[in-house]
Amino acid sequence: MTFDVQKNLISLLALDGISGHEHKIASVMQQQFSQSAHQVWQDRLGNVVAQYGSQSPDAFRLMVFAHMDEVGFMVRKIEENGFLRFERVGGPAQITMSGSTVRLDGERGPVPGCIGIKSYHFSKGDERTQSPSIEHLWIDIGATDKQDAARMGIKVGTPVCLYNPPQLLANDLVCSKALDDRLGCTALLGVAAAVEQMDLDIALYLVASVQEEFNIRGILPVLRRINPDMAIGIDITPSCDTPDLSDYSDVVINKGPGITCLNYHGRGTLAGLITPPKLIAFLEKTAAEHQIPVQREVAPGVITETGYIQMEQDGIPCASLSIPCRYTHSPSEVASIRDLTDCIRLLTAIAQVKGHQFPVAARQV
Repeated sequence: MTFDVQKNLISLLALDGISGHEHKIASVMQQQFSQSAHQVWQDRLGNVVAQYGSQSPDAFRLMVFAHMDEVGFMVRKIEENGFLRFERVGGPAQITMSGSTVRLDGERGPVPGCIGIKSYHFSKGDERTQSPSIEHLWIDIGATDKQDAARMGIKVGTPVCLYNPPQLLANDLVCSKALDDRLGCTALLGVAAAVEQMDLDIALYLVASVQEEFNIRGILPVLRRINPDMAIGIDITPSCDTPDLSDYSDVVINKGPGITCLNYHGRGTLAGLITPPKLIAFLEKTAAEHQIPVQREVAPGVITETGYIQMEQDGIPCASLSIPCRYTHSPSEVASIRDLTDCIRLLTAIAQVKGHQFPVAARQV
């Protein structure tokens, strides 16, 4: 059966799952993987793993991963008048919070709401132009009082997600919340569909990981179980074709996935990835052989699980494929179905490489 990239992406985007609450996405990933994988399991933290290809104990092990969680919020306090105070989970862009619509995962089902903003007509001075801090914001679910909110199934700790149903734009673009990283999750499913009938020389592990947006290290328990020879992460990177970023980088939408050369945390280089040149060359060579467009990227301010994976055990060579995305961590991220499809094509091509042809040494069994 042909894998429908757009349909599967839209399906995943319809689900909500902030860090630590990825179960809805995990259920779909596990169900999809179970149709074709040799084995599928979920660890106690929530990571979902599927194994494809060779089951030989000395086969080269490649782990490809993407995170299931999205940025969002959590209810911190319910006011007596029914309004909700909240905290960020991950890094949703503060500048976009006021006036955003949200959906709460209440105990009695989803509850719609919006993040309140002082009425423009009564705002004065900077109130009309400056974004208030989260301490001055609240969520309105229409509750008349604290008890009414409780009857809706809302309590302290209730997860809150941005709400913006996917919209298809011109030129193969899609606009939605949570493209970071449902794009990567869709890529995993696309690779699974592509390799299910292939006789791979390597052992391929596809991992849908948890809590990347919260502490970045949620994948570590499953990593230690797999003990891969090499890992490739799939995530997003800022697309620099918008007026505000056009002079920053040449990474743009609809020109293929990015190959990370360097990334690190925005507040310092204590965690990040410098991709080994031989891995970059390997990815570019594989892409060229299959006529898949790719872009090189240097992205300070971007950090993914690769920054921690590479330091595990005796060192795990890591690479990162990034799908360009506009307006990251906002309710209206924009990315390309075409770039996502090219990412799936490249990963599928890599999965077909013979184990001895990978540019890294195999682990000691």
